[in-house]
Amino acid sequence: MKDGELDPFYVKKRDLLKELVASVIRPKIVQGKALNGKEFVSFLEQILEALNKGEIPSTGSLVEVFNKGILERCLKLYTDRMAKLVLPLSEQSLQIAHEGSREEAMKAFDEQHFGRHHAKRSVEKLDEEIEKVYKNFILANEYRSSKLCEALYIRCEDKMDQLQVLRLPSMAKFNAGFLQCNQSFEECVGPSKASYEQRMMKMGYSNRFYGDAIGALLAVLWEEET
Repeated sequence: MKDGELDPFYVKKRDLLKELVASVIRPKIVQGKALNGKEFVSFLEQILEALNKGEIPSTGSLVEVFNKGILERCLKLYTDRMAKLVLPLSEQSLQIAHEGSREEAMKAFDEQHFGRHHAKRSVEKLDEEIEKVYKNFILANEYRSSKLCEALYIRCEDKMDQLQVLRLPSMAKFNAGFLQCNQSFEECVGPSKASYEQRMMKMGYSNRFYGDAIGALLAVLWEEET
């Protein structure tokens, strides 16, 4: 019902009661920090969980349990941000993304944690867990970089092989094909880029020798015709 439908005397007394309750109640303080409604409910759930396990919680153990929940949420924040990356990336780009995501997770933890002493251990634990997740992203980036660069290299290799078996050698087609290979290989990114660039250079030297042989052959044929 709306206030207009209620007895005015009741409404007045109700409002006075609200003011009285607000003046006498105090927020729940844990390790010097006031809890909001959502945090207080979560805190009570942690206490009940500890009691149901037969543990007699101390203030310190309760704070550790509470901080553990915050740690898990902050680690998920880091993981979710990193999961949005489209791999492969250059090692520098992956490092920058890691540092930004880590900073965001640490900031979130700093805003929510309880207790300096217990929080310090939790921060160290969070940093360790973030590094573990980051190593997995490094491995995934290496794998995807290798797969991408290998596919591009094989495509170039097949193309150059096809040009070498043409019935009528053509320097123009040969040079255009190798240029196209180099351009498409620019898509190769990540940790495997350097090693595959070296393989491309070796392919280039080999094909340049073949191109010189074609040039010499065409020159001989031209001289014979003239």
